[in-house]
Amino acid sequence: MGTTVPAATITLDTSKFCKPCIMLEFSSNIIGTLFQGTLNFQLYRTCNNQLPIPVGPQFYFSRPIPAFLADTFSFNICDCDLCPNECCTYSIVVTVGGSTPVIGNADIFAARLAAIIVDKPNHDDDCHPCSKRCCKDNRTILKCGTSGGVSITPGTLAGTATTISTLSLNTSCLCDPCVKLEFASTIAYSSPTTMDSTDVNIQVFKLCDNQLIPIPVGPQLVFSVPYTTVIVPPAAPGFSGTSTFSFFVCDCEICSHECCAYSVVATTATADASVTISNARLSAIAADNNCRCC
Repeated sequence: MGTTVPAATITLDTSKFCKPCIMLEFSSNIIGTLFQGTLNFQLYRTCNNQLPIPVGPQFYFSRPIPAFLADTFSFNICDCDLCPNECCTYSIVVTVGGSTPVIGNADIFAARLAAIIVDKPNHDDDCHPCSKRCCKDNRTILKCGTSGGVSITPGTLAGTATTISTLSLNTSCLCDPCVKLEFASTIAYSSPTTMDSTDVNIQVFKLCDNQLIPIPVGPQLVFSVPYTTVIVPPAAPGFSGTSTFSFFVCDCEICSHECCAYSVVATTATADASVTISNARLSAIAADNNCRCC
């Protein structure tokens, strides 16, 4: 209890903004083996050699009984209490806590921290000199993809791959583009016993211009039906439930003037329990990667 580990960090330079306001988003894939316990996630900020200070509240991931699991855990926090011309490092620190005894193992994979920085509205007149550093605002594109899904039954073969959401993005109007891709879905699952489980691997792929083979973007994430070998009386064997599965990845390895098709592919690893992925949707925010004119 009380053990702390860093999960993700990001360093930001706000010197090109007059009144910076930052939205920070954290995403991770938690995989547990008969895990019981609570993990506390806290965002900290360190600016100009200051001691770390907490930003926003703590967020909790908890499992009351030992279970095998694989799921995503994400949240976002806004930080508008910044001085101009600062270089700050943000970090996510995970602490083992809670009143429930910790049993088993839990690993945090694909932990990512991303940030979107903007100037606050209603700037004062004395803010004009700041805007001279860039002769035009960074351009931004928002694109939403198609909605889809897939049903996986105990008869589904391992290795079966299904595209569950796609979007096409044209970055020709951006300079040095960087894309933040966000995926969200609803997952329903059921099984007649507590021993069954289904594992699904979810991966973003990219196909640009005249490429023939899609290339992966970001890590592969895993969803597993949270099954347990422990039956707590008077609960009967079997279970069902729903959850959300969401994450984001960043793609800054794009050539200017490219048209790219992004897709999210769900690949069945094992199939004992029934799983339905619905409302699967991929969206993208593309922006100039730095404040400069083209």
